[in-house]
Amino acid sequence: MADAASDGPSGSDDLLSCPLPGSFRFEPSPLWARLRESSPVVRVRTVSGHVAWLVTRYEDVRAVLSDKRFSRALMIAPGAPQAGVTKPRRGSLPTMDPPEHTRVRKLLTAGFSHRYLEGLRPWIRDLAERLADDLAAADTPADVRALFSQPLPIRVICQILGVPYEDRERFAAWSASVYGLSPDEADAADDSYDQLEAYLGRLLAAKRVELRKGRAPDDLLDQLIGASDEHGRLDEEQLVAFGLNLLIGGFETTANQLGTFVASLLGGQGEWRTLAAHPDLVPGAVEELLRLHRLSETGQLRIATEDIELSGTRIRGGDGVIAAIGAANRDPGAFPDPDRLDITRSPNPHLAFGHGPHFCLGAHLARIELQEALRTLTRTFPGMRLAVPTAELGWRRALISGLERIPVVCGPRQD
Repeated sequence: MADAASDGPSGSDDLLSCPLPGSFRFEPSPLWARLRESSPVVRVRTVSGHVAWLVTRYEDVRAVLSDKRFSRALMIAPGAPQAGVTKPRRGSLPTMDPPEHTRVRKLLTAGFSHRYLEGLRPWIRDLAERLADDLAAADTPADVRALFSQPLPIRVICQILGVPYEDRERFAAWSASVYGLSPDEADAADDSYDQLEAYLGRLLAAKRVELRKGRAPDDLLDQLIGASDEHGRLDEEQLVAFGLNLLIGGFETTANQLGTFVASLLGGQGEWRTLAAHPDLVPGAVEELLRLHRLSETGQLRIATEDIELSGTRIRGGDGVIAAIGAANRDPGAFPDPDRLDITRSPNPHLAFGHGPHFCLGAHLARIELQEALRTLTRTFPGMRLAVPTAELGWRRALISGLERIPVVCGPRQD
């Protein structure tokens, strides 16, 4: 049985780097498959210089995400391993464990209930159609990321939270910096984090003034202010952290997923036209695309609270553990023919939204956005094609990764 303790930041060694060599391409690094087969729990060095365990098999990743002995709250402890160049900040859901996590998550459930979100579906569909108009009117080639996949989730999360859409360029730039993976830009990333917190703080303060003057609450940030001021369920640090987490998480993930999905379908074996002809297949296609295409070249970090064994390897208390969801979702032990895009795959128990207590709060919102976006694009532009080969598409080097640009030729429009 293998056994090793975590190290802090240090110099060169023989450890694999994380992200793995060969990352930031359309297909995953071939090392994912090799590690799953022969070294499913292996020590790696992160971009911050810390050593952590990388876990790649489906069952092990599922266990790390759900077992209470793998903590998120310990990520903010002094000296804790980091997956990126910025240290997580206290007060938000991603840095809490039950029972505190359970208590505060309940404050957000109404704003992300299926009933409420399904009520937004017609508005999201209409938004997708208006953005498709922008694509049709753009010069050729048109950039799907700039004109469609990024604006859609930003406008949606601004609507839900009550964040001014006109501020999108500022907070999107700060967000991109926070998710950066270059150690040379760590100070800039921390500064961007500070800027985001200050921005949310000012916005919340302005909303609080309006609410005390008698304006009725009409968005999720208003509700959180009420939970803080009227019921004492959130302190100010948590209030800002929640708003920041919801804002960034509400658009970065979906924007990158949607862009990747469009490129994948256009570069596939006719799936784009299949969905144009059979829109009822879109929900299943979304699930399969979520499984097949990783959102991160690293994974979700946890800290072991005690000694634990995974796949014959002993992880010591205090060690960092990275659950590689992208690798787990291509595990042949869980998914037959896992590297093939099968838009009719069923069942499809992928882990794209996580698992356990930290299952993504916005999963249903993301599904609605992705479904309505793909229905609109395939129906409106059944002949859309990529303007460059898939292999020439460039990738953003970030914790939440995606394509930099997606140039397309829209083709004849169908209304």
